[in-house]
Amino acid sequence: MVGIRKPLLRTAVVIGLVAFAFAFGPGDIAIDSIQFDLRTIGESVYEAHARSGLWPRRIGDLEGTAYLKMPYRRWELERGGFVVVWHEDLDSNPAGNRDRVLAYDNGSLFARLGIVWVCRGDLRVERIGRQELAALKARKP
Repeated sequence: MVGIRKPLLRTAVVIGLVAFAFAFGPGDIAIDSIQFDLRTIGESVYEAHARSGLWPRRIGDLEGTAYLKMPYRRWELERGGFVVVWHEDLDSNPAGNRDRVLAYDNGSLFARLGIVWVCRGDLRVERIGRQELAALKARKP
């Protein structure tokens, strides 16, 4: 029995290290990708406003913007992978929207684990806590 414990322990340590490397190695790339998408969504909200003079209220209003020109991005919004928080009363100057959320990650493994990134109105991308996320999800569109 003692002879079996050592190989099992070694195997468990190796599996743990592989899992750790898998989870945190490509994690930076995934986070960079999420942040890129969120920032581009935020920029596209301002781009749509600059074109029409109105704040976008649905995915179709972002047509022709940088975000929807990229492949598969419309699908990503439609499936809810990223959620745009539609506002009717933003300031045209992004600095005036510092505390507003334009979009958040809702579909990644990180989001499912409670690590949620948002794009603020001043185009900063940052993590938010559970309370702020709950308030966003409870917000009526």
